[in-house]
Amino acid sequence: MKILQVYRSEPNSDIKTLVAILNRDREADEFYLNVENPDYDLLVAKVIAADKTVSWW
Repeated sequence: MKILQVYRSEPNSDIKTLVAILNRDREADEFYLNVENPDYDLLVAKVIAADKTVSWW
């Protein structure tokens, strides 16, 4: 199962711990929205390719 983690801001230590738990035994990918000019086409492709997507705000 492939999981995508989408971050709106830089994750803190609590979020990093939760992400590590969610990613365990899964193929994981990440996408950061807090960069200048995020590639939304790439985000859509990653969401389609993933079985699950988690958004962290």
